[in-house]
Amino acid sequence: MLTGRLRITAVVLAAAFLAVMLLLYPQSCIQSALDGMDLWLRAVFPSLFPFMVVSFLLIETGIVRLLAHIFSPITHFLFGAPGESAYVFFAAALSGYPVGATLTGELYAKGKISETEAQRMVRFTSVSGPVFLTGAVSTGLLAAPQAGFCLAASHYLGALLVGVLFGLFSVGHKWPVTTNRRLCDAVNLFWRDAAAYPSVSSMLCISIEKTLLTMLKIGGFIILFSVVIEILIVTGIMDAASFIYRPLAAATGVDTAAAGALLSGSLEMAVGCAKAASLDAALGAKLILISGIVGFGGLCVHMQTSAVLAGCGLKPKRFVLAKGLQGLISSALTFLFISSFPLSQEAISYNGEIKTAAYSGAFFAGAVLLLVLLVKLIVKRSKRSFFPFTR
Repeated sequence: MLTGRLRITAVVLAAAFLAVMLLLYPQSCIQSALDGMDLWLRAVFPSLFPFMVVSFLLIETGIVRLLAHIFSPITHFLFGAPGESAYVFFAAALSGYPVGATLTGELYAKGKISETEAQRMVRFTSVSGPVFLTGAVSTGLLAAPQAGFCLAASHYLGALLVGVLFGLFSVGHKWPVTTNRRLCDAVNLFWRDAAAYPSVSSMLCISIEKTLLTMLKIGGFIILFSVVIEILIVTGIMDAASFIYRPLAAATGVDTAAAGALLSGSLEMAVGCAKAASLDAALGAKLILISGIVGFGGLCVHMQTSAVLAGCGLKPKRFVLAKGLQGLISSALTFLFISSFPLSQEAISYNGEIKTAAYSGAFFAGAVLLLVLLVKLIVKRSKRSFFPFTR
């Protein structure tokens, strides 16, 4: 492990190298930065923003704790993780990177989960969103929408299997069984806390502020890594370093150009997927490569995860190992799926599934906002619980 001095030296040298390259290749760097910003504004921001706002809003209302009582027997048994991990996984599966880490850090900051539980949760709840897998990749890049189910199934199942594997090696605990009485107590506590909620406008304002800060961090990483990848390409470093990935690329049955796609995907996931989709190879081989790239997430996603967790006082442990395992498992599952159910590539026109993500996110945000308003109205109008069994 690098000492503090060596780490600082490496950072200084890397920053100096990037500064020099920015001066030598200004046009290429500016264009790559614009491409990264375009990706963030057109795809990432509209897809993630509504889901993250309503997720923070739901955490503020305390309903996550109610859901935790329902799912805790399953999550404790499978993953050795608290029931809150079920909600975080579902929210991340709807939104994408780095929502899983963001919500985990938020729960830890509020004292809802311990540090050990947060570490377990972030390893398997950090997943990509279905819009990216089925829309941007399957339909937009591969022109094969029928491949979306294969990518999504292998990705999410791979994440869950990683959670199970790490749960097997977690410290054993005897978790109490959730009874009807405990569930009734949780419902009663939820309605009691609802009376102390701040105004809906205040909760919504807090949620929007947190989301905007997180989105700015995500956008900064995407733009920076777009520039870094362009510098590696124009300087020839990308081609020189791709030999590391050639054995893995050869195992998938594609040419050595796949090594460059894997290297790019190790740095930035979307760029790696685009390069893998452009390979002169069979659809199945491309899917195997893309599954590994999306499962690993890339250095950009890893740094986003570290950044959002650092704001909550957490440092992810064994996260790289977990994502590496997920990449391998997802690729293996994709191979099994396409072996059992062969796919044929059909050329179609891509007509903006990213916009659909924004519309669905806005609909979801509106539905949750109406739910919160309804809870506030019920608590305000009622002098007693609406649930007789919670008295």
